[in-house]
Amino acid sequence: MNRLHPQQKDKKKIIIFIVLSMLLHIALLLTPWSKRDQRKAPPFIVERITPDKIKKQIVDDTKMANKLIPDATRFMSKRDNAVEEETKAARTAKTKNSQPSVLMKPDTRMESQKPSPSKSLKMADLGLKPYQQRNPSQRKPSMTSPPSATDDYLPDIKSGFQTALNTREFKFYSYFERIKDRLRMYWEPQLQKRVNQLYAKGQTLPDADLTTQLQIILTRRGELSKISIIRNSGLEEIDLAALKAFELAAPFPNPPSGMIESNGHVNL
Repeated sequence: MNRLHPQQKDKKKIIIFIVLSMLLHIALLLTPWSKRDQRKAPPFIVERITPDKIKKQIVDDTKMANKLIPDATRFMSKRDNAVEEETKAARTAKTKNSQPSVLMKPDTRMESQKPSPSKSLKMADLGLKPYQQRNPSQRKPSMTSPPSATDDYLPDIKSGFQTALNTREFKFYSYFERIKDRLRMYWEPQLQKRVNQLYAKGQTLPDADLTTQLQIILTRRGELSKISIIRNSGLEEIDLAALKAFELAAPFPNPPSGMIESNGHVNL
């Protein structure tokens, strides 16, 4: 029986060690290691679900609420408000009601300064000055308030001079207001982009309201976690505009602790 010389045994051990070391280094190089500072939020999920029930709608604050509690309403806002007849502003834009016009009181001093009928009237007697040409920059600003507007979806509320709805005070209204302000920056550009794509294909929009209803799930840090399409509009491009607007607007501000559920999520 042949026996290995001690030097040969040592040489064999060294070769085995080197081979194992090389294999270990190769394995380490091929293993993907994620860095903490480069960690990205997981992609949000999009799914389609069936609506279970209609919930109350959160509408913009018109800053003209009377703080009276209505008997019944499906609208929630910043303040309580009760009206005899609900109306919405006809103009579509960020919700705002125009203020009443400023009425000037008549100048009673004019009564005592009426000219005598026997005297020939002059412009100065009437308190008027001869017409002088003015530059546009010298004209006084108009006292007329900008027209009322709203961008809330109120299909069954009739149009009127301004928006007046029966609303109940909502505890977390300010958080929804901040989300809507962020969405305004992305919704209209995305919608215009998709509509242009439709027209480029020779398609037209139907003469009807197109509504995409979504359920949004956020993390406790305001990150977008999941979007559920409760009701589609009938046009995929319009649905994609809504989805993309939320994706671009996220992450949102940290939600109030009272909105965070036991599973750590926020449902909108």
